[in-house]
Amino acid sequence: MAKKVWLDAGHGGNDPGALGNGLREKDITLAITKKVGNILERHGVKVFYTRTNDKTVSLEERTKRANRNKADIFVSIHTNAFDKKSAKGLETYHFPGSKNGRKLANCIQKRIKETGLYNSDRGVKTARFWVLRKTTMPSALTEMAFITNAQDAKLLRNKQSQFATAIAKGILDYFGIKYKTNNNNKNKSNSKGLYKVQVGAFKDKKNAKKLAKELKKKGYSNFIKKE
Repeated sequence: MAKKVWLDAGHGGNDPGALGNGLREKDITLAITKKVGNILERHGVKVFYTRTNDKTVSLEERTKRANRNKADIFVSIHTNAFDKKSAKGLETYHFPGSKNGRKLANCIQKRIKETGLYNSDRGVKTARFWVLRKTTMPSALTEMAFITNAQDAKLLRNKQSQFATAIAKGILDYFGIKYKTNNNNKNKSNSKGLYKVQVGAFKDKKNAKKLAKELKKKGYSNFIKKE
């Protein structure tokens, strides 16, 4: 049976979340959450979303829906903020005493760290946030970066695919599912058009014919074209 994951994009609608450096938390979390979901679905994971657009969803509704759908895990995606703009880095939370919650948080934290995006690892921590306290399954809340820090905000703006891939890998690690690279775009790029390789150019046609003959003997089709 396919694993079921509830992805919770933080904030939304009339709640923009944290603000900083021209960014709104609700926009960043939604964009990255949807990318995470796409990766998980590619690996056969059943994905549920708190929201897939910019709408208001209460904390109570987020956890009730996840519990009702009996998701295997709950992952809430956020950006951090602080009055001091020097604060930066990554941290991931789980509910105190939750062994599997800690495992999930560690998997996500580890994978984001592996991207090399950070020089500030704030660690895995415990908290009694509503979405961690009221969910009936192992849950984790990741604060990907500080939107109020210029360096971190740049990452949130430009490295969304890296964040999404890392979070998805962490979730897959938790389930023991091996991550598979998506080669669809590569295959599409190779399925259209024709690439030519030129191996020589000669003023004397005899020399061109000689090379063409040698290439043909080696199994390479070729033709001579006069420029």
